[in-house]
Amino acid sequence: MTNPDSTSRDKARRAQAPAGRMRRRGRLVPALAALALVATAISLGQWQLRRADEKRVLQARIDAAATAAPVSVPSSPVQASSLDGRRVVVEGRWDAKHTVFVDNRTYKGVAGFHVATPVRIGDSQMHVLVLRGWVASDRGDRLRLPVVPTPAGAVRVEGMAQADIAQVLELKASGLPGPRERIWQNIDLPRFARWSGVTLQPVLVRQDARGAPDDGLVRDWPVPGAGVDKHVGYAFQWFTLAAATVALWIYFGFFRRSERDTDR
Repeated sequence: MTNPDSTSRDKARRAQAPAGRMRRRGRLVPALAALALVATAISLGQWQLRRADEKRVLQARIDAAATAAPVSVPSSPVQASSLDGRRVVVEGRWDAKHTVFVDNRTYKGVAGFHVATPVRIGDSQMHVLVLRGWVASDRGDRLRLPVVPTPAGAVRVEGMAQADIAQVLELKASGLPGPRERIWQNIDLPRFARWSGVTLQPVLVRQDARGAPDDGLVRDWPVPGAGVDKHVGYAFQWFTLAAATVALWIYFGFFRRSERDTDR
C-alpha cells in the first residue's frame, strides 16, 4: 500500500525541480555575462598599456633623432625602416604640379588642409613626398584651393621621416582620384605614386619649421610619441571596470543571495 506522505513528498520534489533549474540558470547567465565583461575589460586595459609602451619607445627614438645629425635621402631606393623616425634632408626641386591638399585637418579648432608636395631628388627620377604644413580652408567655399607659394629653384628640405601616415575615417573606400583632383581625404604613398606617376621613396617627410620659407604654412606638428599618460589613464579605467564588475558579482551573487535565503 502506497504511503500518502511519501507520494506527497515526491510530488513536491517534482514540482520544485523546474524551479531549482530556473534558479540555477538565473545565476549562471549573470555569472557568464560578468565573466565576459571582466575578460574584455582586462584585455582592453592590457592593450592600452601596450600602446603606452609603444609610445614610450617611439618617444625615446624621436628624442634621440632630434639630437642626431640629419641624414640625406638618397636618389636610390631605400628601405622604409632605414629612415623611419629619423631626421632627414632632401635636396632637389619641388614638383608643384602634383601638390595635393589633404582635407579635414584642423589646427587649434580651425578647419584646413595639410599641403603635400613631392620633391624630385637632384637630377634623378626619385621623389620624396613632403608634408609641407597646414593651411586654413576657405570658410565660404571649402572646395576653393588656398594659394600656397612654391619655390621654383633648388631647395633643401629638412624634416622627420615617417613610414606610417595617419588616416581619418572614410565611410567608404575611395578610388584613385582624377588627374585634376587636388583635395584628398587621406593620402598614402602607393596611391599617390599611382596618381602622380612619379617614383617615391617609401617614407613621407614632415617639413620642419626651422629653415622653411615664409610661405604661410603652419608647421606645428603633433609629437607622434605623445599620449602615454592618456593610454595609462584608459588602462586604469578598464581595470577599474573589471574590479567593479567582480565586486558587484560577488555582492549580488553571494551576499544578497545569502540574505534572501536567510529571510526564507
